Amino acid sequence: MSKRNHSSRMHRLRTEFFEEGKRLDADPDTQHLADCHLCHTRIDYDAEPGTTPDSHTLDHYFPVEDYPELQDDPDNFRHAHFNCNSSRGKGDVNENGLGEPMAAWW
Repeated sequence: MSKRNHSSRMHRLRTEFFEEGKRLDADPDTQHLADCHLCHTRIDYDAEPGTTPDSHTLDHYFPVEDYPELQDDPDNFRHAHFNCNSSRGKGDVNENGLGEPMAAWW
């Protein structure tokens, strides 16, 4: 059984978080705050959330499956690309971006 809450409150929080990302992205001084927290590149805020690989999706830093009590906690929300969030699944966040860092000798 899914631990996700699909309430109207959660829908409102998702919408507000997306709108916050759009506002941050529109200002050159805060644009970096709206980037994907996984790959650190710009998100396409012109696309509807979740409709293209580069579109916005709300990512939960601590996965809902493991921390259901944090699902609607805005402190747990992160801006992410649809593809990056899907690729991550419920795994841990790699602070260096997606993928493994190259060995120092490479």
